[in-house]
Amino acid sequence: MALSLSKLLDGVSKEPIRRVFDYQGQEVEFYSKILTLKERDKIKKSQRDSEDANEFALRLLINKATTKDGKRMFQDGQYAELLNEWPVAALESAMLLMIKDETGETDDDADPK
Repeated sequence: MALSLSKLLDGVSKEPIRRVFDYQGQEVEFYSKILTLKERDKIKKSQRDSEDANEFALRLLINKATTKDGKRMFQDGQYAELLNEWPVAALESAMLLMIKDETGETDDDADPK
């Protein structure tokens, strides 16, 4: 039996999800809650270049990445610093984890390319 759309919200977890990726042999860990349509729209509107997937990824991480105890890992004012310091491969790995749900399905619309 199919799940009705109205019941879908009952099964959506509001808890942070542990996200882990490998970067140069090191395990990198952060937490984030699911990405909602409103959050994605807010991030897209804040972009200088709406076609730049890396800008989207960086702004997404600044807004959504937290520690295990729920504290934000980055502040809005760190955009320029992170833009100049973060390796592109690590940024893309983290973004892909954030636009996937727990089953591993990708939200294809989240990549603004």
